[in-house]
Amino acid sequence: MEPSRVSRRRLLGVGASTLAVSLAGCMGGGDDDGGDEVPENTVLVGPDNNFVFEPDSLTVSPGTEVTWEWESDTHNVVVENQPEDADWPGTEGGENQFYDTGYSYSYTFETPGTYEYYCSPHRAQGMTGEIIVEE
Repeated sequence: MEPSRVSRRRLLGVGASTLAVSLAGCMGGGDDDGGDEVPENTVLVGPDNNFVFEPDSLTVSPGTEVTWEWESDTHNVVVENQPEDADWPGTEGGENQFYDTGYSYSYTFETPGTYEYYCSPHRAQGMTGEIIVEE
């Protein structure tokens, strides 16, 4: 068999396996040990050394605690906009304090509305996010 056919066949096999695992998860089957799954209401900060929050938008109910987990270095969570009655401070130290891999930050959102935030050293690269709190 020529190399390109082997590669395509392997890729198709991987794709089929991934699809089967994905579908099993949707149907309630599959591996239940948590594996690489991100806990509910968790935002990954800089996963795979990318300048992103993952997810970049999260919708929660009032009273929900959201946790940010750092997966790479030199990031923060700086509040850009929030509802008028809210008092979310973002990470301690504002724009000038950075945190590294393994750091964790949590906040419980009580006031309904949209909370927009960014990572100050990577804002120009588009590292922004939002939390939407709705009843």
